[in-house]
Amino acid sequence: MAKIGFLLLSGGQSRRMGTHKALLEVRDGTLLDVIAKAGAGFEERILSANDPAIPTPEGFARCADVYPGCGPMAGIHAALSLTACDALVTAPCDAPNYAAELALYLASQYDPAYDALILVDETGRAQPLTGVYGKSCLPVLEAHLGQGKYKMMQMLEGMRLGKLTLPAHLSQHVFDNLNTPQELQQYKKTFE
Repeated sequence: MAKIGFLLLSGGQSRRMGTHKALLEVRDGTLLDVIAKAGAGFEERILSANDPAIPTPEGFARCADVYPGCGPMAGIHAALSLTACDALVTAPCDAPNYAAELALYLASQYDPAYDALILVDETGRAQPLTGVYGKSCLPVLEAHLGQGKYKMMQMLEGMRLGKLTLPAHLSQHVFDNLNTPQELQQYKKTFE
């Protein structure tokens, strides 16, 4: 049986937000806290973070990008290079509605016939940071990073890619993410 780990992607520069998104306070603590809790059911948990100001959640190993400044592809690459697992469920640090149930669903869908499995939302839009990436995708990641090609969807085109839809009982709000101060304020208003 395949061993699946959990990867919390928090290596971004948060340019549009103006401060690191992982440290933003939301309903249940910081975004980092919320996503870290979603990974509690996994034996191996990794935090992809390049900024030393981002604390490492308890029970997580920490890795920095081998290719710094190259986006989430570099975080996935670094974590897959480090992990003892066959694959990693990925979770972006700016998704306040990401939940353990989603992470466990993704892990249950892992199939070694694919290099990666990603979710597609109800509009058909691919969500490449919400998926499962196998170690088998490392050569493609390394090739793209080495060539300075950092677009996730372009990279995925070169893999054996599976696409998943959410089960009916999970809300499409799991795809919500917070990129700007305005989006953060709007999100907070939903809980006032």
